[in-house]
Amino acid sequence: MRVSTHLNDLSPTLIGVILPLLVALVAMTAIGLIMYRQGRHRSALRALHREADGLEHDLKECRLRLQRAHAAMSIGPDRAAAGETDARSAIDAALRELLAHRLWLRDRAGDANQHELDAAVAAIGKARAALGNQLQALASAQRALDTAVREKIEDLAQR
Repeated sequence: MRVSTHLNDLSPTLIGVILPLLVALVAMTAIGLIMYRQGRHRSALRALHREADGLEHDLKECRLRLQRAHAAMSIGPDRAAAGETDARSAIDAALRELLAHRLWLRDRAGDANQHELDAAVAAIGKARAALGNQLQALASAQRALDTAVREKIEDLAQR
Protein backbone atom coordinates (compact mmCIF):
# COMPACT_ATOMS: atom_id res chain seq x y z
CA MET A 1 0.00 0.00 0.00
CA ARG A 2 2.82 2.25 0.64
CA VAL A 3 3.97 1.98 -2.99
CA SER A 4 0.48 2.85 -4.23
CA THR A 5 0.32 5.92 -2.07
CA HIS A 6 3.71 6.99 -3.28
CA LEU A 7 2.57 6.65 -6.92
CA ASN A 8 -0.56 8.62 -6.17
CA ASP A 9 1.57 11.39 -4.66
CA LEU A 10 3.85 11.44 -7.72
CA SER A 11 1.03 11.42 -10.28
CA PRO A 12 0.16 15.12 -10.07
CA THR A 13 3.86 15.99 -10.07
CA LEU A 14 4.55 13.63 -12.95
CA ILE A 15 1.59 14.98 -14.92
CA GLY A 16 2.73 18.51 -14.12
CA VAL A 17 6.11 17.75 -15.71
CA ILE A 18 5.09 15.49 -18.59
CA LEU A 19 2.11 17.52 -19.81
CA PRO A 20 4.08 20.73 -20.45
CA LEU A 21 6.80 18.66 -22.15
CA LEU A 22 4.21 17.07 -24.45
CA VAL A 23 2.67 20.44 -25.24
CA ALA A 24 6.12 21.87 -25.97
CA LEU A 25 6.95 18.89 -28.20
CA VAL A 26 3.71 19.28 -30.18
CA ALA A 27 4.29 23.05 -30.50
CA MET A 28 7.88 22.56 -31.64
CA THR A 29 6.79 19.96 -34.17
CA ALA A 30 4.11 22.31 -35.53
CA ILE A 31 6.59 25.19 -35.73
CA GLY A 32 9.13 22.95 -37.46
CA LEU A 33 6.52 21.83 -40.00
CA ILE A 34 5.48 25.42 -40.69
CA MET A 35 9.11 26.48 -41.11
CA TYR A 36 9.77 23.54 -43.43
CA ARG A 37 6.78 24.45 -45.61
CA GLN A 38 7.78 28.11 -45.69
CA GLY A 39 11.31 27.10 -46.64
CA ARG A 40 10.04 24.95 -49.50
CA HIS A 41 7.79 27.81 -50.61
CA ARG A 42 10.67 30.32 -50.59
CA SER A 43 12.93 27.83 -52.35
CA ALA A 44 10.35 27.24 -55.08
CA LEU A 45 9.88 31.00 -55.53
CA ARG A 46 13.65 31.50 -55.85
CA ALA A 47 13.80 28.66 -58.38
CA LEU A 48 10.96 30.20 -60.37
CA HIS A 49 12.66 33.58 -60.49
CA ARG A 50 16.02 32.02 -61.35
CA GLU A 51 14.47 29.89 -64.12
CA ALA A 52 12.48 32.86 -65.47
CA ASP A 53 15.69 34.92 -65.62
CA GLY A 54 17.44 32.05 -67.36
CA LEU A 55 14.61 31.58 -69.84
CA GLU A 56 14.58 35.28 -70.64
CA HIS A 57 18.35 35.18 -71.22
CA ASP A 58 17.99 32.10 -73.42
CA LEU A 59 15.20 33.70 -75.46
CA LYS A 60 17.22 36.85 -76.02
CA GLU A 61 20.24 34.74 -76.97
CA CYS A 62 18.05 32.80 -79.41
CA ARG A 63 16.76 36.03 -80.92
CA LEU A 64 20.33 37.34 -81.33
CA ARG A 65 21.52 34.11 -82.98
CA LEU A 66 18.53 34.05 -85.30
CA GLN A 67 19.18 37.65 -86.29
CA ARG A 68 22.78 36.75 -87.12
CA ALA A 69 21.71 33.70 -89.11
CA HIS A 70 19.05 35.63 -90.99
CA ALA A 71 21.49 38.45 -91.71
CA ALA A 72 23.84 35.94 -93.30
CA MET A 73 21.03 34.54 -95.45
CA SER A 74 19.41 37.87 -96.30
CA ILE A 75 19.13 38.78 -99.95
CA GLY A 76 18.99 42.51 -99.32
CA PRO A 77 18.84 44.91 -96.40
CA ASP A 78 15.13 45.62 -96.89
CA ARG A 79 14.03 42.03 -97.41
CA ALA A 80 13.63 39.54 -94.59
CA ALA A 81 15.23 36.14 -94.98
CA ALA A 82 12.99 33.09 -95.27
CA GLY A 83 11.41 32.33 -91.91
CA GLU A 84 12.78 35.46 -90.23
CA THR A 85 9.37 36.99 -89.56
CA ASP A 86 8.00 33.74 -88.16
CA ALA A 87 11.04 33.27 -85.94
CA ARG A 88 10.83 36.83 -84.65
CA SER A 89 7.10 36.39 -83.94
CA ALA A 90 7.70 33.12 -82.08
CA ILE A 91 10.36 34.64 -79.85
CA ASP A 92 8.27 37.75 -79.20
CA ALA A 93 5.33 35.50 -78.25
CA ALA A 94 7.57 33.51 -75.88
CA LEU A 95 8.81 36.72 -74.27
CA ARG A 96 5.21 37.92 -73.83
CA GLU A 97 4.32 34.57 -72.26
CA LEU A 98 7.30 34.91 -69.95
CA LEU A 99 6.11 38.39 -68.98
CA ALA A 100 2.69 36.91 -68.12
CA HIS A 101 4.43 34.36 -65.89
CA ARG A 102 6.47 37.09 -64.21
CA LEU A 103 3.27 39.02 -63.53
CA TRP A 104 1.74 35.88 -62.03
CA LEU A 105 4.84 35.50 -59.87
CA ARG A 106 4.55 39.08 -58.71
CA ASP A 107 0.82 39.02 -58.03
CA ARG A 108 -0.05 35.48 -56.98
CA ALA A 109 2.99 33.36 -56.26
CA GLY A 110 3.10 34.38 -52.61
CA ASP A 111 -0.36 32.88 -52.09
CA ALA A 112 0.10 29.85 -54.34
CA ASN A 113 0.15 26.42 -52.77
CA GLN A 114 3.23 24.25 -52.98
CA HIS A 115 1.76 22.03 -55.69
CA GLU A 116 1.16 25.04 -57.96
CA LEU A 117 4.69 26.32 -57.35
CA ASP A 118 6.25 22.93 -58.00
CA ALA A 119 4.23 22.60 -61.22
CA ALA A 120 5.35 26.08 -62.33
CA VAL A 121 9.01 25.27 -61.61
CA ALA A 122 8.70 22.03 -63.58
CA ALA A 123 6.98 23.76 -66.52
CA ILE A 124 9.52 26.55 -66.80
CA GLY A 125 12.35 24.04 -66.46
CA LYS A 126 10.84 21.97 -69.27
CA ALA A 127 10.50 25.08 -71.46
CA ARG A 128 14.13 26.00 -70.80
CA ALA A 129 15.30 22.50 -71.63
CA ALA A 130 13.37 22.55 -74.91
CA LEU A 131 14.77 25.97 -75.76
CA GLY A 132 18.25 24.74 -74.87
CA ASN A 133 17.86 21.95 -77.40
CA GLN A 134 16.73 24.49 -79.99
CA LEU A 135 19.71 26.71 -79.20
CA GLN A 136 22.04 23.77 -79.73
CA ALA A 137 20.37 22.99 -83.06
CA LEU A 138 20.61 26.67 -84.00
CA ALA A 139 24.30 26.74 -83.10
CA SER A 140 24.88 23.67 -85.27
CA ALA A 141 22.97 25.25 -88.16
CA GLN A 142 24.94 28.48 -87.70
CA ARG A 143 28.24 26.57 -87.87
CA ALA A 144 27.07 24.82 -91.06
CA LEU A 145 25.98 28.16 -92.54
CA ASP A 146 29.31 29.77 -91.61
CA THR A 147 31.16 26.88 -93.23
CA ALA A 148 29.04 27.11 -96.40
CA VAL A 149 29.53 30.88 -96.63
CA ARG A 150 33.29 30.54 -96.05
CA GLU A 151 33.52 27.82 -98.73
CA LYS A 152 31.51 29.96 -101.17
CA ILE A 153 33.79 32.97 -100.53
CA GLU A 154 36.88 30.77 -101.04
CA ASP A 155 35.35 29.37 -104.24
CA LEU A 156 34.61 32.88 -105.53
CA ALA A 157 38.09 34.05 -104.60
CA GLN A 158 39.68 31.24 -106.59
CA ARG A 159 37.78 32.19 -109.76
